[in-house]
Amino acid sequence: MKLAAKIVTWLIALFYSYGAAVHVFNILGVSGFDWSAAPLKWQVLDILYLVIDLLVFVGLVLGWKIGFAAFYVAAISQIFLYTVFRDWIVDVPAGFTVSEAQQGYLTALVIFHCMTVILFTSALWIRSKPVQ
Repeated sequence: MKLAAKIVTWLIALFYSYGAAVHVFNILGVSGFDWSAAPLKWQVLDILYLVIDLLVFVGLVLGWKIGFAAFYVAAISQIFLYTVFRDWIVDVPAGFTVSEAQQGYLTALVIFHCMTVILFTSALWIRSKPVQ
């Protein structure tokens, strides 16, 4: 059971490394829009979540408690960002208007982050139980 919990933690770390890569691609301008012309809030969020996602990845792989905290900050803040503050995120100049498909992607990210919070919390709980 503890091995399964460790595997779940590593898989979540890999997902967040993918998230970091997405932010790098955005910053490099290879993800479909000119990042230097993007709204400032998108630029700030890309940099912020690149740092947090890297901290999650390294922290979870190495078992650092700061990585655990970074995971919860990343996941929960993005759940709020893509639900409560969705209108703020998508309120951008015409050249950056978010399509229906991109809106659906934001919803998928909310589901993803909710599931990772449940799985990671379960993994922590399993790992903390004494061996019988």
